[in-house]
Amino acid sequence: MIYTGKGGVGKTSVAAATALRAARMGYKTMLMSTDAAHSVSDSLEVPLSGKITKVEDNLDAIEVDMLYELETRWKEVQRYISNFLMSQGMDGITSKEMAVFPGMELMSALFYVEDFYLKKEYDLIVLDTAPTGETLRLLSFPEVSEWYSERFYGIIKNMLRLARITVGKVIDTPLPSEELLKDLEELAARMRRVQKILTDPTITSIRLVVNPEKMVINETKRAFTYLCLYGLTVDGLVVNRLYPDTDEDYFKEKLEEQRKYMKTINESFSPLQIMTSYQQPVELVGIKSLEKLGDMVFGDIDPITIFSLDKPLDIFTEDGYDIISIKLPFAMKEDVKLYKASESLLVEVGQYRRSVVLPFTFVRKEPVKAEFKEGRLLIKFKESVDDGDKRAS
Repeated sequence: MIYTGKGGVGKTSVAAATALRAARMGYKTMLMSTDAAHSVSDSLEVPLSGKITKVEDNLDAIEVDMLYELETRWKEVQRYISNFLMSQGMDGITSKEMAVFPGMELMSALFYVEDFYLKKEYDLIVLDTAPTGETLRLLSFPEVSEWYSERFYGIIKNMLRLARITVGKVIDTPLPSEELLKDLEELAARMRRVQKILTDPTITSIRLVVNPEKMVINETKRAFTYLCLYGLTVDGLVVNRLYPDTDEDYFKEKLEEQRKYMKTINESFSPLQIMTSYQQPVELVGIKSLEKLGDMVFGDIDPITIFSLDKPLDIFTEDGYDIISIKLPFAMKEDVKLYKASESLLVEVGQYRRSVVLPFTFVRKEPVKAEFKEGRLLIKFKESVDDGDKRAS
């Protein structure tokens, strides 16, 4: 269960409250923070680290620590990068600091997801994530990394083997070892396994946290669209920090604004499961406060309930067309671009791109029409003898 939303909406509190409530109901639960600016420990008022910590019966927690990950999961990679940087004149300590390459923290978080899933030690894993943009990078990372590794890994591997028996004999710069190449190959395989876990709605649910404010609602709509683009199932929405009704004049305008935005939320996100919680009179930290928040959000609902199995991507045949259907709520026609390249369909929505691997039966077909219908983009294919790249409009 992955909680995401705009920064400051209360994701950490809602995630911690969910984990606590599930644990109190008897589910063995793991609460994991993937945000570099960790605040789960502050929310629980329990010191956490890069090692699994027992919070109470049925509840464990961890804050992914990149330095700890370097010392454990990334030894071979760190050793090579550090040695390479030292060969270029960088001192040892600085080279170790620089050995964290882009994407490493994302992969570490995703590898924990795979580890926990395979070991079956927990009934529920709750992820408290970074603000929306970083979370989209995290959740799209398996697909993006697979796209690159499929195209470049084999080429790089062969080039390095050649370099090892030619220039490698006469230069001081260290070349990657076979062990490192095997590690990188395993990383790519693990990314593929993680992608299957994230895109299976019977295993993974995304829940959006929103406040009744215009900018927050708009960003949440965009996040919903992009998550669907990557085949991730959003099954619920938590409207956090509502103000309770009162007769005090001071809150009159705020309550009127809130009612207007709640109407927008209900109209925009229906039929998603929508849950609510109210602004507390004091700071929401500690177990007692999280218990109260969990009661407000879930009421009589079991927090581990899967509210939707709606598939963001579907393939079917209708009216003589083979159709790929992608759920893209809130996307405008002018924001979407489609390209067919070889065995893939590239879908761009704003700044985000997804490469959809086409079924074998689609490879010889071309997209001839694309249209929006009930929040889904329908891309219609017909048989074609032209194998050149085409653009559907």
